[in-house]
Amino acid sequence: MVGLALLAWPAAVYGYRSGAPLRSTGTIDGGRDCSSCHNSFGGANSDSRGVIAIENLQPYVPGLTQNLRVTLSHPTASSWGFQLTARFVTGDGTLKAGSFAAGSGDSQVACDDGSQAGSKGPCQLSQYEWLEHSLAPRTANGVGYSFPFQWTPPADEKGDITFYVAMVAGDGNSNELNDRVYTATFRIPLGTAGCPMTLRPVPSRVVNAGSHLAPFAGNSMVEIYGSNFQASSRFRTVGAGDLRNGAFPKELSCVAVEIAGVRVPITYVQQDQINVQAPALPAGAGSATVTVIANPDRPNELRSLPASFTTQDPAPAFFTFGTSQSIAAQFAGVADVVADPAVVPGARPAKPGEWVTLYGTGFGATSPSVTAGTVATGAAGLTRPFTVSIAGTALAASDIYYGGLSPQSISGLYQFNVKVPLAVADGSAPVVITMDGQSTQVGAFIPIKK
Repeated sequence: MVGLALLAWPAAVYGYRSGAPLRSTGTIDGGRDCSSCHNSFGGANSDSRGVIAIENLQPYVPGLTQNLRVTLSHPTASSWGFQLTARFVTGDGTLKAGSFAAGSGDSQVACDDGSQAGSKGPCQLSQYEWLEHSLAPRTANGVGYSFPFQWTPPADEKGDITFYVAMVAGDGNSNELNDRVYTATFRIPLGTAGCPMTLRPVPSRVVNAGSHLAPFAGNSMVEIYGSNFQASSRFRTVGAGDLRNGAFPKELSCVAVEIAGVRVPITYVQQDQINVQAPALPAGAGSATVTVIANPDRPNELRSLPASFTTQDPAPAFFTFGTSQSIAAQFAGVADVVADPAVVPGARPAKPGEWVTLYGTGFGATSPSVTAGTVATGAAGLTRPFTVSIAGTALAASDIYYGGLSPQSISGLYQFNVKVPLAVADGSAPVVITMDGQSTQVGAFIPIKK
């Protein structure tokens, strides 16, 4: 409370005993925790003796309320305060995950209305919400305290959920001195009953995710088309929070895929499309079976009939922007996009002599090799020789800086850092990469303007 006038101090103390400023649980969308004020013993968790627990917390079923208790303990504390909130781990981790109801008069729901203390619940659907103490209860030293509450997860599943909790274990002196602060997180997955799909998936077409054409290669990004992959209105895109130990998940929104009998990493799912990364395939394989699995590894699991689709190694292709044939490209070393601004707002065409980075998939083996579904942490160059031409001009080796996996991306994404020839004319310059007699798709280009 540094900077408060002395006359404001009693009101501040009462305000903190009657709840706390919102966004004090240490969540990434709040940043702060209670130790910004209660810091006699340092930051949160400086003293290891405090314990936070959420009793009865179970893997969730969308829309099904859980009756829970947040329990706080410390061997010398005699007053207790807390604040908790819940977020989906997907995306940037800030997506609201359900609503709260206080289970007793010593806690309350606070809604984020933009003010420091927030407004009393129930909250609007668009508002973040927190559960917190309404008046910090007191006990004998070391007894601890439990606050009952109800939590109702959203009706729409979006992956794992994390609870963020902050606790103040106080000495009962009615001010912020001699209090200890603790924070904890509790991550829960979707429960078995949360996967209620009843229709058997039907895959009908499997293609290279760059060209949107067959065939596809081992370790490449792949699109699977068909039906009964999700309810008609649902879709899920993998987010950073879905990764475990740096690996992409092998189940997303109650869907899994096996290619050649191997469970594969999955990045997107909707009713008629799934995006995955293929596993490594045996040399010379001309086809691979694909099986789509609803409610995987659960009692109500539904497997599609295995279907065989054409494979080829390599099967090189560029990614393109939207429905255009403009290659997904950036200016080398920066995030600026190479494209016509009519295709990608804010982008610009390349100039002759500039270095650009082109993105694609299906280019085959690299050294070092990187397992499907994991992130390439550094350079991993192609093991096969390849050629690059822009507007019909074959690039010299000195104009190809790198060809291989894209660092810090899933291992099915490749990049090529190349220099645009000086003689290229304005317009749409076709780009072709060829290896082992196989070339990227016809019509792919980058825009050029001097």
